[in-house]
Amino acid sequence: MARIPNAVIMKNQIPKSYLPYDIYNNLVPNDVEDTPFYLQVPRTGAFEISYKGFTIFSKLKGKYWPNCDLIAEKACGLVDGDLNGSDVTQFLAGMSP
Repeated sequence: MARIPNAVIMKNQIPKSYLPYDIYNNLVPNDVEDTPFYLQVPRTGAFEISYKGFTIFSKLKGKYWPNCDLIAEKACGLVDGDLNGSDVTQFLAGMSP
């Protein structure tokens, strides 16, 4: 949390603003305006980290547990790159160890 102090950790929750991103395909409908997120049906064996539709880490795809320091570095790089309009592909799942 020190590397991305404004980060919000959501477990099986997806902000409603992320709906247009097609990786979030197993959402529980939620039309309650006071609730700013959708619940996501968890997948067995899954541990995935994403940001605005970008997958940073996927245990299902990689078949291994994440290195926390590496994931934090990738998340920082992806957020910075997204905010600056830079190419972020190097920070996506499968693009680095």
